[in-house]
Amino acid sequence: MYLLFDADETIWDFHATERISLKALFDYFNLPDTKETKDAYEVGNLWCWDAFEKGTITLDELEELRMKLFFDNLNRPDLDAKKAADLYATLLSENGIMLEGAREMLESLSDIPKALVTNGIAKVQWGRLKDTDTIKYFDHIFISQEMGVQKPKKEFFDIVLKTINKDKDECIVIGDSEKSDIQGAVNSGIRSIYFSRKGIISPKATWSVSSYKEMIELIRSL
Repeated sequence: MYLLFDADETIWDFHATERISLKALFDYFNLPDTKETKDAYEVGNLWCWDAFEKGTITLDELEELRMKLFFDNLNRPDLDAKKAADLYATLLSENGIMLEGAREMLESLSDIPKALVTNGIAKVQWGRLKDTDTIKYFDHIFISQEMGVQKPKKEFFDIVLKTINKDKDECIVIGDSEKSDIQGAVNSGIRSIYFSRKGIISPKATWSVSSYKEMIELIRSL
């Protein structure tokens, strides 16, 4: 068995990291830390990630474009989107926060080989791996920005399977996103575990779990 773990909201608490990093970004550009400001960012951010997963923009383009859309939504085109993108990536990379119980889960499954498979920005992901001392849990780190192809594309998992030298039937994709993790597993014929702390069940996934305890018990039963 070989476990292919997503990163954000599967192991790392990206929302907590995002809150801290956005607050620092707003402070730098003297923007009010309000719901309206957050919403102005989120609209462009969601659009950009959707476009990236569809393959219509690259991750490099996403970083600056979401800041441009953010500033446009605030009617502040005078602000420097490139500088904001660079600063935000640095802030995210320096604020690695794991989900409660994630480290214990990784420790409990330490005897099973695993890899990290993420669409996240390379600088951010490597920074948080170092910051949380979690590189040791993974035999391989697969980051779409470095690979030139992203989840849910089959090509992403083709590279993963070839690199780890495993058959698809030996692997399990574990993640919180139906659009990238679970759909990517479906596209590649790999079994999957949908991780939803809200208890949502994915009809696309092989299994769905709502806690690390459930996840560990399921994996141990296979």
